[in-house]
Amino acid sequence: MKITAYLLLLILLNGCSAGRYYKAQQEHRESRLHTSGKDSALAREISASCKTPHQELEQLNINTVFVHPGMLWLDFNCGNNVTAESAKILVEHGYAKDYQELCDRNPERIGTRMQEEAGTRFIGLHYSLGGRPQLIASTLSTVAQARQKSGKGLVYYPVLVDPFDIEQANTLLELDAPHLGQMFIVLSAEYSLLRPNIEGLREGIRDSPKVHLIYAEDFGENWGHFDELESVLSADNVSRFREIFFLIAETVVNGYSSADFEKRLALLKIRFALEDSRPISIAWLQLAQEVPCAKGSTRTVAANIENR
Repeated sequence: MKITAYLLLLILLNGCSAGRYYKAQQEHRESRLHTSGKDSALAREISASCKTPHQELEQLNINTVFVHPGMLWLDFNCGNNVTAESAKILVEHGYAKDYQELCDRNPERIGTRMQEEAGTRFIGLHYSLGGRPQLIASTLSTVAQARQKSGKGLVYYPVLVDPFDIEQANTLLELDAPHLGQMFIVLSAEYSLLRPNIEGLREGIRDSPKVHLIYAEDFGENWGHFDELESVLSADNVSRFREIFFLIAETVVNGYSSADFEKRLALLKIRFALEDSRPISIAWLQLAQEVPCAKGSTRTVAANIENR
């Protein structure tokens, strides 16, 4: 009954939302309803050339993942929730050395742990209530202190899965801070229960190169609030979010730039669209062509068309 009451409160506070926001370079300049035969051939060639997002990982930066769970209404939920289990998947697949769960919502231990580790880039996995901007801001404050004490360039990369009360980021987060890395905001499908209102974020945040907005619909998915991380744990089906999740982790470990991440994310969008026979965005193709594994695809397709 207690959990049900809290869920009802969250629904009243957060409800459901719609709307997607794309940065200028991601806009659907073509309206993705039609692509030419050449574009379709290029998409297939790129997808075949770039099979998986996983690359050789930079061992120095395989560090602890800091876990900020969703609802912690009952004490026994700590350590036995989908957020912690998702972090374990990163450890099992070599993207992290260990994970540390912040069940008390107190990020002070993060700074100590960071200073003890060899690397400088750290993933923070924030789910639902664990993604409140107030908590992210206090975590970043701890990171800044640890950075100053250690003299190391410590950087924190928040992964926010359907974060609660996201509009508070407008006044609480300083995106230019050197200890804040890229921020990945994963949103469930439009009108799904507890989906954050991304349009409540000011344009300065939505347009920042540090911020990545990841929508279920762009991957042919219909995730609900409780589905994204659950799908990472499933051993029965190939999870599209698991691949996105691994790409995010790879980006942190290997230190990819924001532009590099968007290019690799476009590769996944193209592959999944081909699998579903969905329209492919020209914007995705333009981004994906810049990934090293796809560099030869344009020449290959052009040569094939010329020889017909």
